[in-house]
Amino acid sequence: MPEPSDTIASFSKNSQEEYRFSITAFKGREYADIRIFYEKDGEYLPSKKGITVALDAWSQFRESVQKLETALIERDLIKPGEQEEG
Repeated sequence: MPEPSDTIASFSKNSQEEYRFSITAFKGREYADIRIFYEKDGEYLPSKKGITVALDAWSQFRESVQKLETALIERDLIKPGEQEEG
């Protein structure tokens, strides 16, 4: 059975789903978890859509996200520092 998680941040994907950024624990180890939660019967439940990153891989994960952001900016798909309001 999964251990409880601490939601650090979340934002809406659409009217029935949201992205959640959490610190989760499994078998006594902690992980960074980014997951889509969906609404069912008024309650948000975790989906299989997401990624769990071991803390020893966090630096590489963060660096990869920064490289992705740079590529998106270079391709003019987003503006530097662009944020959606919501």
